[in-house]
Amino acid sequence: MTTGYLTFLIPALLGAQLILTLVLTKGEICPGQRGRVHKTLPVILVGWLVAVISHPVALLPLLVLGLFTFKVKTGKTRDAGPLKVLYAADILAALSWLLLLPTMSLPQIGLSLMAVALFGSSLAHLLLTLARTRLQAFHRILPFTGFVSAIISVLMMLWLLTGIEESALQVMTADVVGALVLLVLALLVWGGHILLTKTVNRWQLFVASSLLVASGSMQLVLF
Repeated sequence: MTTGYLTFLIPALLGAQLILTLVLTKGEICPGQRGRVHKTLPVILVGWLVAVISHPVALLPLLVLGLFTFKVKTGKTRDAGPLKVLYAADILAALSWLLLLPTMSLPQIGLSLMAVALFGSSLAHLLLTLARTRLQAFHRILPFTGFVSAIISVLMMLWLLTGIEESALQVMTADVVGALVLLVLALLVWGGHILLTKTVNRWQLFVASSLLVASGSMQLVLF
């Protein structure tokens, strides 16, 4: 068995870090916006710090991303770099996740992989909104990514449930149903601005992320 919360925490950090890397290095944003995005990186660092408690390998992306975060002048990410340090932090983040996989079954690996897209997109969307970026496409792309990964996650859960004994399954039923309900609610809140054709709201994304975290915590019964 893998250590509970790491199943979704590390994928969330990995996914969000990759998205922020893409925005910082390839996004068509002004230095001011880039600086605000850069200032959200400490949130990722706090996540890695929590992961280190049970997963010492997480210290590597924590240190390397920390070096990048505090060495680079905000707003000059693309010009001043060192981008190689940022890319190294991403590689080490991926390695940290990969080292969790040997303890998992195939459907559990599938769930954790989908968490990179689902939880990572949710966290990145919240951080980008807090940073007030004008990359409007992300307000549709990231919820859509979350929707697709959530559907695949449900399929992974069903696959996982087919291999569990009936007696154990009865004990898990309430948690599994609760996780699914919370997941649906999270997706509805997350995509609310699209359904209602309104401007995305940071509180909306905070609630959606909180619902996803609650759903993920109930899914841990499957691990």
